[in-house]
Amino acid sequence: MKIRSVLTLVFLTAILLSCNKNSNSSGSGTKIDVSAQWIVDASGALVSGTGDGQWQSKIFTANELNLFASLDTANLSGTTTPAAVQENAIRYNCIIPNPFNSNFQLYFHFTPGYAGQLVFKSVIVDNAMNPLFKKAERLQAAVYGPLNLSASNTILIAPNLPAGKYRLYYTLSSQANPHLYTSWGNIQAN
Repeated sequence: MKIRSVLTLVFLTAILLSCNKNSNSSGSGTKIDVSAQWIVDASGALVSGTGDGQWQSKIFTANELNLFASLDTANLSGTTTPAAVQENAIRYNCIIPNPFNSNFQLYFHFTPGYAGQLVFKSVIVDNAMNPLFKKAERLQAAVYGPLNLSASNTILIAPNLPAGKYRLYYTLSSQANPHLYTSWGNIQAN
């Protein structure tokens, strides 16, 4: 009788402990730190935040790339690959402004003389890696100035998020090179 009572108690304890495990809708159980925020004013000037690796070229994990699975059906025909996506150590490729109210923008600089099209894909997640917003948009790079500088048109994003801190994952893709440039940065909605 005592052995049966002990086994029943062990069984019930195991069930209760398994019911208490934390999970999220992505199933990964991954938590990310979205607390470190770069502050960028509406004119694009960096107020604070360099040196922590945000907004620079990254190699995504399988879980991070999986965030884009539903966007990987975007039409890449007619897109071309620039020799490089340029990064500026003063501001890199971050959003303007951060924090933002209803929307923010991004744009990119490419190898001088590049005037092709790319597809920009973005996913905004919470600190549990749950996707809250997704977008795919074709963008055009144009050459300007006497130095044949090259930049994309502005990408405007209005994610309609409640106030809080999040992470924006984004990629640039071409027909020859899906996800040719991958990066992320923490963002804050006011």
